[in-house]
Amino acid sequence: MEKGTLDNGMINSESVNQATVSWEKAGNTLFLQGTLDRDSLLPLWQQKERALEDIDNIDVSQLSHVDSTGLALFIQLKGECQNRGRALTFSGVSERLNTLITLYGLQAILNDNQPTA
Repeated sequence: MEKGTLDNGMINSESVNQATVSWEKAGNTLFLQGTLDRDSLLPLWQQKERALEDIDNIDVSQLSHVDSTGLALFIQLKGECQNRGRALTFSGVSERLNTLITLYGLQAILNDNQPTA
């Protein structure tokens, strides 16, 4: 099992937990934890090839916050996988994230092949 922490380099106490996203791989699933927003997105983007290697599902159930830039990252990752002939699903989508997906009209893109429980 591979683990990683992606931090934007901010060190003040208010932003340490809020500006960090960590990840763990188990099988073909990437589990994201923390906050995925404009402050934490760049380090994840820079390590996306390594983090997504052999991944076909991203579990977002342990993300405490996702903003529109985090959602844009999901769309980009899904598109890149589709261009390579790979499917990418998202599991554990919270009600808040689902509301954001709906507000942007992205249900057909992100919910097209949700894994069944």
